[in-house]
Amino acid sequence: MKKQLLTGAALTIALVSAAPIAQAGDIEGNVALATDYVFRGFSQTNEDPAISGGFDYDFGNGFSVGTWASNVNFGDNTSSEIDLYGGYSFELNEGVSLDFTYIYFAYPGETDALNYSEFHAGIGFGDLGFSLVFSPDYFGSDSDAIVLNADYSIGLAENVGLDLHVGYSDADEDDFFAAGESSYIDYSIGLSTSAGGVDLGLTLYGTDLDDIDAADDRVVFSISKSL
Repeated sequence: MKKQLLTGAALTIALVSAAPIAQAGDIEGNVALATDYVFRGFSQTNEDPAISGGFDYDFGNGFSVGTWASNVNFGDNTSSEIDLYGGYSFELNEGVSLDFTYIYFAYPGETDALNYSEFHAGIGFGDLGFSLVFSPDYFGSDSDAIVLNADYSIGLAENVGLDLHVGYSDADEDDFFAAGESSYIDYSIGLSTSAGGVDLGLTLYGTDLDDIDAADDRVVFSISKSL
């Protein structure tokens, strides 16, 4: 959910395996398989496949909570990510919505050094959305970071959607993302459809960072299902 919607998504927004909106008092689940797990332009699985899933609970009054998990591979003993989140969303008027979300990212293992928090604020105008993300301890560091996102979705044909994303990440620590890079831009272009009761996606991810394998341009195929 957070890799696509918050993701990014969000989603994460979406983040991301975007979770369906639950009915009041109902628990909704989702599971996904993908050829890679990409978060803000970076592969989280060392370019290997990922399986992810989560559950969401909608209280019916604008408040919701949920959890989401995936395998990861950072080249150490870290093999999984577990996210816990809660938020509040509402409509200002027809076609304009606001949402506020807190996410805690946990990476179980020998150390909790990578664990961190994010605070999200988003505004939506129909199919166009903007969000601001703040983290006081990005990826378990002493660095603050902000992320700005813009996302747009449009239907190309019956049962075919186009999703566009651009994001800007900025950390207050020099060389945080790469040598000489304390900020960068990520982007994605995705096509989605559904068939046989599952959702299918094909997405191109990229960044403006050079000579970083984990942030190279890549195409990811995913298959997901709401439970």
